[in-house]
Amino acid sequence: METITLEIPEAQLVEWVQRLSPSVKQSVLRALIPEMDALEQLLQYGDERIRSVSAQRGIDWDSLNEQQREKLINDILHEA
Repeated sequence: METITLEIPEAQLVEWVQRLSPSVKQSVLRALIPEMDALEQLLQYGDERIRSVSAQRGIDWDSLNEQQREKLINDILHEA
């Protein structure tokens, strides 16, 4: 069997990937980033943790806008 090499401009390849379904995009990312599962687990843990810390302070994380979330995280990071 003969191998064929295609020259595809990167911009076109990116455009094609953007047209893929979300599940196929995720498969592409998993193939390109072997540590994707570990990264997703870390992000999920972080999300659960910030919601828990917020709830302990009587704050509903989902009701905060981006600026309020950044301020809360900054306040937590700089506590004594």
